[in-house]
Amino acid sequence: MTSLDHRRSGWWGFVFTAAFVASLVAGGALAVGKTLYLPGASAAQLRHFYSTNGLAVGVQSGLQMVAALALLLFGRRLRAFGRAVYGGAVAAAGFLGLSVLLSVLLTVVAASATDAVLSGLGRAALICGGALHLLGTAVLIRSASTGGLRSGTPTRWVFRYGLVAGPLIALACVSILWSPLIKLEPLFRLLAIVWIIGVAVAVLRGRVGRTPSTGSRSRAGTPEPAT
Repeated sequence: MTSLDHRRSGWWGFVFTAAFVASLVAGGALAVGKTLYLPGASAAQLRHFYSTNGLAVGVQSGLQMVAALALLLFGRRLRAFGRAVYGGAVAAAGFLGLSVLLSVLLTVVAASATDAVLSGLGRAALICGGALHLLGTAVLIRSASTGGLRSGTPTRWVFRYGLVAGPLIALACVSILWSPLIKLEPLFRLLAIVWIIGVAVAVLRGRVGRTPSTGSRSRAGTPEPAT
């Protein structure tokens, strides 16, 4: 990857943010009737919502699939900071993508599936797109922040922020056992978006090296080989 291509990869952070936020806005704007609150939704409510909101779910799902791909590519850019970084990105993107597929499946089977199947699919979509997606994002943020600080990159505030934000975002997993915590998911997502945008800006400005060893050598005073 050339230096210019390396910097351009930072745009994937903005693509993820724009696509995900747009998915929420579009889904809400296109929905017919009341917005579905999944944690407390009954099988009858799930059946009605997914039977009558195929367009809203389709548009929202398409945008979230774009967001999942963008997050994967953004995390791929940071994989030099450790295996856990890219693993977190794969998990975050993968669970978001799985949630999208489950949502689309709900629109297909809503009219014929049993109440138990609908409830199971709805809960699976909620957990994958919420708690598990955020857990993967937390691993990405924490691991990349640790690697970024060790590498001696110039943009250090965002990595210090990530050391705190990562564990806080990981708390979203508690919602699997205690559903009221789902109400805090918008806050967890905001914490993640701040970090993603901060790192994306740093990448575009060329302040995050392609390999963590670059910053370490410079900080230690060891001359880098001439190119």
